[in-house]
Amino acid sequence: MSTKPLVFVTGASGFLGSVVVNELLEAGYPVRGAARGRKVAQIETAFASYGAQFQAVEIADNASSDFTEALKGVGAIIHTAAPIPGRTDFETGLKSSVEGSLRIVRAAQKAGISRVVMTGSTVTFPKADEKFGPDDWVEVTKEQAAAPDADQFTRYIAQKKYSEQAVLQYADENPDMDITILNPTWIFGPLAPGFEALVPTPEGAFATFGTNGFIYQLLRADNKNYHYTPGTIDVRDVARIHIAALNAPTPNGKRVRRQAIVSPYDTGFRDAIKYIYDERPELRGRLADPQTVPKWPKYRLDGVDLGVVERDFGFPVSKFKTWKETILDSVDRFIQIEESWKAKGYTFEVPTDVPV
Repeated sequence: MSTKPLVFVTGASGFLGSVVVNELLEAGYPVRGAARGRKVAQIETAFASYGAQFQAVEIADNASSDFTEALKGVGAIIHTAAPIPGRTDFETGLKSSVEGSLRIVRAAQKAGISRVVMTGSTVTFPKADEKFGPDDWVEVTKEQAAAPDADQFTRYIAQKKYSEQAVLQYADENPDMDITILNPTWIFGPLAPGFEALVPTPEGAFATFGTNGFIYQLLRADNKNYHYTPGTIDVRDVARIHIAALNAPTPNGKRVRRQAIVSPYDTGFRDAIKYIYDERPELRGRLADPQTVPKWPKYRLDGVDLGVVERDFGFPVSKFKTWKETILDSVDRFIQIEESWKAKGYTFEVPTDVPV
């Protein structure tokens, strides 16, 4: 029997959440993953090979559900679930984001769980190509985000910002709680093993891919969709840093509670297309034209101090996946997903819609 604590993971059926679950299971943790509706049975199937080490529970709504039963016996929480940009109006999304996160930490404290790791976003920091610290915030206000002419990205930034601020205020008011917010930039990388159970058919699968849809669209010759700003990170690194935060020995208040995480490498999509062209020649006919990729002055976020990640969470820069690993491993998983659809007789094509 494992001596490691039972970890409760929200958003376990999502792109990031499913990888967090997989990395925890591989590291020997017992895991209880939360999903809703039909996804509960799907994540049970996805991680069935782990037997009793994995349990699936239904949490219909993070902002209103009762967590009492779901948190029984739990020793730590990783909260990856978050509203998806553009799915609701601003006020509804803001309330869901803030109340959903606060409800998790309140439920944790009530259950006697002190350690909580949450997924934030680099968008809540100032310009990411300049140096910034854990107490620096983007200047977007609720009023700006609620304006009729505000775009979805501005609204998303505000939702994430005020959610993180609410959680950090709660942590300040409850020093017994050890809360960490990890803020990744664009997340890419291979879908978790067993993800085929979460996308058994092509219908609706693209939405489940999340930000990773931008990589899938590299396999469409006429593609012109690319992520909007520089800076990426491999989903496996995001998951492993979350897990490292569970084990960070320094008490809350002596290490950072809010930290941006990003790949230390240049991560341009022109290079990505070239990696696929060179290493997967059978896919050349499907590849997007590299000339359609936007050109930026730089392809990494220099403002992020990754030394903090090593110092406070024990995750050195040398452990980060290279951009080539991220791209090739992602494409290989997408081909496996496609093969699973073909075996069932489905026809499909890479969508043209913007992923997020």
